[in-house]
Amino acid sequence: MKKGVMGIILFLLVTGIISAQGENLGKGSAVMNQNQINSNNANEESLNQKMFFCGTSTFGSCELDEDCLVGGCSNAVCQSKNEEPAITTCIYSECQNAEKYHAKCLCIDKKCKWNRLNDGEIKNLIRERNKLKIENKTECLFNCTCDGNTVKCGLKANREMTVYAGNSGNIIVQIKGENMSTNVTLYKSDDGKIYILKGNETREIKMLPDQVRERIKERLQTYFQNENMTLNENGTYNYIGSKEAKLFSLFPIKVRVMANIDSETGNISNIRTPWWAFLAKDKEQEQLVGSSCGTVTPGYNDECCQTKGYDVWNSEAGECKFSD
Repeated sequence: MKKGVMGIILFLLVTGIISAQGENLGKGSAVMNQNQINSNNANEESLNQKMFFCGTSTFGSCELDEDCLVGGCSNAVCQSKNEEPAITTCIYSECQNAEKYHAKCLCIDKKCKWNRLNDGEIKNLIRERNKLKIENKTECLFNCTCDGNTVKCGLKANREMTVYAGNSGNIIVQIKGENMSTNVTLYKSDDGKIYILKGNETREIKMLPDQVRERIKERLQTYFQNENMTLNENGTYNYIGSKEAKLFSLFPIKVRVMANIDSETGNISNIRTPWWAFLAKDKEQEQLVGSSCGTVTPGYNDECCQTKGYDVWNSEAGECKFSD
């Protein structure tokens, strides 16, 4: 008789636990106590790598997402604003990091629960996190420092990029004293890549201001003054500079030169000068070898290119290149 009663009690306990777990999991989107949700790494290339979040949901009543808030000592509790503040032990675990594991505290079925983000939401979250923001006093990108209206980020080849607000709603990017201006939103990934968004696709900005100046100087074999670089929404630089020349080989003048530079490949196209430029002779200068790295000791060409932020030396093209 006693065994029968104990069996019934044990059956009821197990049934109650299973029912509670089924309610906690809801539609597969909520998390309570140590129930886990599949999420993704904060890297767009690793969206298929599954990770787990271990926050707690109180299932407090709500009507809107705004009725739910994050509480607890480790900000790992999703609760209703109508509830008393959650009191938890202050023992932090990495799996309680909602931002890292892309969990959001939302109102689902009129209950406050942790919710799993889908891949599209995760991508948007990553992009928003990677956005280069000026005047952001609370968040700063990885390997960057933020000071007032200025952001400084480390790049490969020990180069430093400084970003600050311009006077016309644009931003200025400076590297090694060379500036470029843009109205396009820039993004920086944790591995140091700079990119823009074009539609739903990303376009990496491999060629940065210091490299643009060096590339066009070498291509046209002359020094330029009063240079201006603007990056457009297609990832192309609109370059303007002036070079010294002599009109009819007698009168010193400055000739304006305009060109387009592909920020991903470094290719220069659409070089333009005034119609009368054929009447002027460029100022004589020694041959420029600057960015080519073609005159260094054989075998050190790649190393030379890498110190300038490129990847390899291309002997056929006679210039430094980026890897595909």
